[in-house]
Amino acid sequence: MNPRLSLPLFSITVLLSACTGHTTRPYAQAAKVKPLAEAAPPNYASPCAISPTTTEQRHACDRRSILAMAGEFRVRFAFDETAALSPGYVPREAQRSGGTELVEVIKDERDTISLQHILVMKIDDKVHVIKHWRQDWHYQPAELLRFRGNGRFEREPLAAEAVRGQWSQVVYEVDDAPRYSGLGHWRHEDGVDAWTSDVTLRPLPRREYTKRQDYQAIEAINRHTLTPAGWIHEQDNTKVTVDAAGNRRAISRERGINSYARIADFDFAPGRDYWTKTRDYWARVRAEWERGIASQRAFVLTPEPNGEPRIEKLFEQAAKVGNGETVSMADIDAVLSEYGLPLPTASAGR
Repeated sequence: MNPRLSLPLFSITVLLSACTGHTTRPYAQAAKVKPLAEAAPPNYASPCAISPTTTEQRHACDRRSILAMAGEFRVRFAFDETAALSPGYVPREAQRSGGTELVEVIKDERDTISLQHILVMKIDDKVHVIKHWRQDWHYQPAELLRFRGNGRFEREPLAAEAVRGQWSQVVYEVDDAPRYSGLGHWRHEDGVDAWTSDVTLRPLPRREYTKRQDYQAIEAINRHTLTPAGWIHEQDNTKVTVDAAGNRRAISRERGINSYARIADFDFAPGRDYWTKTRDYWARVRAEWERGIASQRAFVLTPEPNGEPRIEKLFEQAAKVGNGETVSMADIDAVLSEYGLPLPTASAGR
């Protein structure tokens, strides 16, 4: 198979939208995924043989639970609006979609784990590879980068006592732009391993970014739970309007379930090949995002984090690197600076 590593923006948008909730054309075809054999371990057991009792045991169980989310998956997305909270609001149709996704561990340190999601989609006998979202986990973080609405992010300091025993999950866009951060405990009880976040504000989901203008953000409680088949991400979402002053008003409530089932009969080699060719480039992009974020207490990304022009330019650079061409740090900085990320003056030799 010859995967397409360089795609026009329209194709990128279609594929990403297809795997995140659209149910109508032109996304319907891409959203169809043939049934695949599940590959759940025959003797599934919790990452914790017994319920942890000490801090070190809990920390070790937490780490094993996070790492258990890596692998090869068939993904199913289901979103249902369950309540109208604003006068005259009519709940929208349910959204169903899916995809095939590789989740790679790209950092594994004692208190930090990073998981990179990579879509590998076979459509009309062609293989399409798209770098997808990323989730970083930090144990007892000193701060969180919080989304405040209308493209604004703020670094929020956290007291040590307030985060004791907790992990933050920081979620990033396909081009490593920040999206949202949550904080919570992993629980290992009754043979179930699950992490539940605090209430987290996040930008419009990609599945509605081009379709909805009646709200600007989602207040969400996220739960990640390991299952015999893989893992599941449950979302308790409240869709809210956010005005220029940051005031919020709820319009509807939504239930989201993203299920990740391990599969055995799909070739994810093109995804691994793409990552081998481009991971150094994306590491440089991540480093520049981190450098810019660390330089400011607050900043505004323009356009909002789903901004397709920025994504297109960075994906084009990644495609060049994948084809053996050179992309400089100055090229990366030019794109990030254009769309609102403040970057301090580069040091000599960068």
